[in-house]
Amino acid sequence: MTPIQLVRILQITDSFFPVGAFAYSDGLETAASSGRIRDADGLKVWLDHFLDNVFIPCDGLAVLQCAHAMQVPDHDTIRRIDDELTAIRPSAAVRSSSRSIGKRLLASYAGICPDHRFSGFAETLPHGNAPVAYALVLTHRGIAPPDAVLAFGYSRLAGIVSAGLRLISLGQQQAQTVLSELLERLPGAVERIMQMESEPLRSFMPFLDIEQMNHRHVYSRMFRS
Repeated sequence: MTPIQLVRILQITDSFFPVGAFAYSDGLETAASSGRIRDADGLKVWLDHFLDNVFIPCDGLAVLQCAHAMQVPDHDTIRRIDDELTAIRPSAAVRSSSRSIGKRLLASYAGICPDHRFSGFAETLPHGNAPVAYALVLTHRGIAPPDAVLAFGYSRLAGIVSAGLRLISLGQQQAQTVLSELLERLPGAVERIMQMESEPLRSFMPFLDIEQMNHRHVYSRMFRS
């Protein structure tokens, strides 16, 4: 990876980039309000399951497949994956949040790096899910597919830990410890994703799905999902 590629990754995945991801907890708020997730240990378990059962077989795999399709380019495959990502999510709130983040990313990127061909294709996406959007933007920025998956993984893990800081009894030092432990696993997760590139997307974390669907019943909410 060249220095300019590194700083491009940092720009796209930084919380300063206006995608609005801070507004979503991916069901963590529901789990925290019910007392199922109370502290750093509970958050670590939540993230371990997310990494193994959602990121590796679904979101991260979608980024890798879309990144490779973007290099060809194979627009039909990208649109198909975008459809699959919407169909595979049981929670309407999470489907909406993924589309919202993805579309904001694509729109913001189009504003700083005008390319009519890129923006024209992005507008044809059926949903604009976040994994697809990150794959397209990072690949367009010249980032290799494995590095794009790694960057997206960091963004997702850091976002969930950030939500945890506002929801449970968790200090900054504890949050960074949890994130560091998960980041140690992330390169291995990317290796697993690369080995299963030809496999279909799948996601199995019923506890997470239920908490996401029940978020609308939380009495007092800080997040949109």
